Amino acid sequence: MKRRWGLQSAMTATYVAVTAGAVLLTELVIFGAAVLSPQGRLTAQQVQGLAQSTAAVMAAKLAVSVTPAGELPGAYIGQTGSPVTPGQARPDGSGGVLVPQTGGPACDLAAASFAVVVSRDGTVLATSYPACYPVGSRGSDAQAGAPRKMLTNAVWPVSGGGLAPVPDGTVAWATAPVTLGPQGKVPKAAASPSKGASSGQGAVGPGKVFGLLYLEVPAAAQAVGGVAVSPFLIRTGLVVLAAAVPAGLAFGLLSTRRLTRRLKRLAALTLEVADGDFQRRVRVSGRDEVSLLEENFNRMAGQLQASLDANRRFAEAGARHEERSRIARELHDAISQELFSLSVLAGGLRRALPAGSPVLPEVETMERTAGGAMREMRSLLLALRPVALEEADLAGAIEGVCHVYSERLGIPVRAEFELAGPGPTGLPPAVEHAVLRVTQEAVANAARHAGPGQVTVRLQADSRRVQLEVADDGRGFDVTAEPADTGLGLHTMRDRVTELGGRLTVDSAPGEGTRVRACFPLREAGVTGAGVMEEAR
Repeated sequence: MKRRWGLQSAMTATYVAVTAGAVLLTELVIFGAAVLSPQGRLTAQQVQGLAQSTAAVMAAKLAVSVTPAGELPGAYIGQTGSPVTPGQARPDGSGGVLVPQTGGPACDLAAASFAVVVSRDGTVLATSYPACYPVGSRGSDAQAGAPRKMLTNAVWPVSGGGLAPVPDGTVAWATAPVTLGPQGKVPKAAASPSKGASSGQGAVGPGKVFGLLYLEVPAAAQAVGGVAVSPFLIRTGLVVLAAAVPAGLAFGLLSTRRLTRRLKRLAALTLEVADGDFQRRVRVSGRDEVSLLEENFNRMAGQLQASLDANRRFAEAGARHEERSRIARELHDAISQELFSLSVLAGGLRRALPAGSPVLPEVETMERTAGGAMREMRSLLLALRPVALEEADLAGAIEGVCHVYSERLGIPVRAEFELAGPGPTGLPPAVEHAVLRVTQEAVANAARHAGPGQVTVRLQADSRRVQLEVADDGRGFDVTAEPADTGLGLHTMRDRVTELGGRLTVDSAPGEGTRVRACFPLREAGVTGAGVMEEAR
């Protein structure tokens, strides 16, 4: 069986993909903006200003690097590894221009970016273009003597600049003196000029001019605009993109850990409920969609448990119904028929005997006993008769009970109703069943034990309570004694009423009839009645 990806793995992978995608998209936007950003051109005067600034900065740096022997540390100046487009100056982005070290054996006549340091007599002390301005020379024929001309016409020390024409365009030039700082000291004996690194002057001290820096660049340049797509920028973007993967992984694992733990717990409880344990509940945490799922799970489990309990009660009620029906059929088909035969035989024997027969009193007693037994049997069968409230409302079912007893036992049973409307849904089902059962039991007891001339069933109901009263005018009994043959019926009725939070009272006295009252509070019955509704059957 293939192992399925869990929710945490899928969500973590999504976080990683989204994070990496966002970083990559941002970098593409930056690179695209850098590539597509327009770059304007600088004027010749702007290029000359950049050249003048660069000359001053380079002269200051060279002044600091002059050794105590009056020499420069090296014969070559300029930046290595900084290519410049031929015929154009390259701004460095910090207010100057790039001056590269230009190699090669030949001197190109085209305008180029270079810088040289010369002494008072025009000797080249340091250079960035050795092919055109070698160290120790006095200028270059390849450049038509431009430095010599510039230095020849200038007053030492020279600091200035300008634009000058060349065969293939215009160049911007600038000069700046290399002035020694306060700590700069040069020995009295100057180094030999043949070394190409000394100024060729006598002794100099702080504030003295060591040499003159001459810088020349083409007078054309592109302005620095947007973001330059440099190798460093590309490497930085790749590093950020690589770092986004573990960052997204860590964020995904941390952010989904609690969620997956809740879902796993919910899945485990779902399996337990599927196995039949409907008592299990999941702890609801948070106020998100998963908490709503947890609440729905608990509600579903509760409904399943209630449905299971209802089915169990239905099954028990069905079993009791079947058993009561079976007993009623057995009594009707066997004992009732035998009692009827005994009554018929006793009546026939009584009529056959002469008036003065000595056994006539016993035969009459036997006939009366058989008749009484038949009445008891009819009452018992009526008590065992199943009542279906599904086929009629409560009032109709009570009227049916009264009609049956009046018709079959010859006892006038009257029903009275005062229903003030307990609500749009009627009485709770458990209360209806309990009222019907208590009515049936009380009328049966009156018919079997009291010998009444009339029985009255009165039902009153409002929004707060239901009261049932069954009264007869029979022989009555002492309620403090509760004879054994009626005690079981009273206990059964009292249990039914108590289960629904009600109260049962019996008022009776010998020769004064019996009054049974059952009061059901609707509020308590609505809360607790569902659990005993089927038990009332």
